[in-house]
Amino acid sequence: MDASGAPNAERQRTWPAHATALGFLISWELASRFELINPVLVSSPSRISVAGWDMLSTSGIYPDLGFTLGVFALSVILGVGGGTVAGLALGTHKTLYQALNPFVVATNALPKIVLMPLIMLWLGVGFAANVFLGALMASFPILVSTFTGVRSLEQEYMVLARSFRASKWTIARSVVLPGVLPYVLSGLRVGVNYALVGALIGEFFGADRGIGYRMNLYMANFQVDQFFVCLVLVALFAVACTSLVHRLEQRVERWRPSALGRSGGM
Repeated sequence: MDASGAPNAERQRTWPAHATALGFLISWELASRFELINPVLVSSPSRISVAGWDMLSTSGIYPDLGFTLGVFALSVILGVGGGTVAGLALGTHKTLYQALNPFVVATNALPKIVLMPLIMLWLGVGFAANVFLGALMASFPILVSTFTGVRSLEQEYMVLARSFRASKWTIARSVVLPGVLPYVLSGLRVGVNYALVGALIGEFFGADRGIGYRMNLYMANFQVDQFFVCLVLVALFAVACTSLVHRLEQRVERWRPSALGRSGGM
């Protein structure tokens, strides 16, 4: 295939989604203009665009965006660190797994939103409580994926590495990391969305700033256009994060075979 073949193939794959989105927006706009739906309650793409321009052309919303992004970023960092460490520990220590697995399963099955009043009682209202909930929600899919990755490691690579008297650090770098990393990224793809949900839930419950706080305030004042602007911003950010993790997964998949190949020559 020539160099222009790849872009053409990409356009062929994406044009149905673009056409569907465009058709949806046109239908929504027409339904609002002809009052087939209530424009006051559902708004319209044109009104959302005008409201979005007004909001983004002033500095009022940017402190709230910064607050939410700060909560999200710290939640992801803590969630990835905690979930990965916990998954490695449970996957490599049978006794620890047997002791803690019932608690992990029960906590994972529990809707995290019911913990928010207790978290607010412990940490107060604001940044710390939001980060704790976001990190908690992000950590579980990463924990489960990391645990699955440890249990799915190719045992022949481990045996081969030990037969060459490889150190624990060498085994971890050349065998465990290439084998587990795709699973961690798979969990991260879900975890970043959970972290964002946790940040927004915390702002819905009790905060004086943030995009979630803004959305709550706009709906309380029937400012539907502004609410949809925030909703679109959240959706675009979530899609961007998911796409970024997906690209990272693709790069790891290209790196992983060579890394595993080198492990055999230790």
